Amino acid sequence: MRRSVRLAVAACAALATLVFAGSAWAAYTPSLIATSLTNGAGKPTTMLLGHIQGVNDDPTAKDTIYAPAGYGVSLSLPPNSKVGDVTATLILRGGGNAQVDVDGQVIADNPATYAAAATQCTGSPTHEAVWRLDITVAGTPLHVPIYVDRVTAGPEAAFASAKIQLCLAGPIGTPAGAQLLFALFDVNKVFTSPSNTSRRVWRALFTPYTPGTPNANPAGTTEGQALVPGRVSLSLNSQSKRRGVVIITGKLLIDGQALPGATVELYVGSKKVGSAKTKRNGTFSFRKRIKKKTRYRALVTFVGDLPSCPAPGLPGVPQGCKTGTISFIATSRTVTARRRR
Repeated sequence: MRRSVRLAVAACAALATLVFAGSAWAAYTPSLIATSLTNGAGKPTTMLLGHIQGVNDDPTAKDTIYAPAGYGVSLSLPPNSKVGDVTATLILRGGGNAQVDVDGQVIADNPATYAAAATQCTGSPTHEAVWRLDITVAGTPLHVPIYVDRVTAGPEAAFASAKIQLCLAGPIGTPAGAQLLFALFDVNKVFTSPSNTSRRVWRALFTPYTPGTPNANPAGTTEGQALVPGRVSLSLNSQSKRRGVVIITGKLLIDGQALPGATVELYVGSKKVGSAKTKRNGTFSFRKRIKKKTRYRALVTFVGDLPSCPAPGLPGVPQGCKTGTISFIATSRTVTARRRR
């Protein structure tokens, strides 16, 4: 797993920890995470897609994720190709509610072999692509098919370019009564960012199980939205002072607006040498003492909740849109600081 992906996983896991530790939820309210590793207009990008829910939420029967209109979508990966990596946290309802972390891979598979399973999950036997999510729980391998199609016609084409569907078992019928709390997987060589720099709203429909049964509860379906900024800017500059002191400054802008309170990490090579918070205007600074020419770069990996859904909810969703998130990864240019005599 690439380093940028690992950092995003860590950020999402930190958000998930806050969710898991919370008090009893009043409703079934999972959240969608959608993070683009690059935000350049019209550029190929790796997408990180995630599902987060609380320990007191009902178990999830199905996720349907919609990529926004404007994304380019390629579903040409041959069977047995690696789509990406997955990391997840499960709660073992049959194991004292212990929480376990699992890792695995997402592999492209042959859609023709999934006709029966696809019909049961999505209502259609055929899909353009099937990705197989492979993990091991309590020593038992689990394979979760993910059904993927481009959206080119019908009502969904007004807001979506692709539709990703997966059905989940649990806790009934899974090893140790395993139930999903958090999952994040990266998708490579599939998506190209829209040609404009407008913000992008990914959507997910979450359908729960009726508690204590293996039956889905369609009336409990809720929507979650994930905001992907269209423009992310992280500047970095250095100014040399006397006696080997340098001042490293920069500014973080998201869609042209400051984001106060974001954590900026400063690196020399692969070593983190400091962190700072952005101010109300998006600026940040570091004061460092150097003995020789030093090259710095800055990195921000951000995942956060929004106070409300960033776009109007989809029509016909029984419980409406309940959650909104924003996430991004920003990397600055490298600057060279020189010791001033």
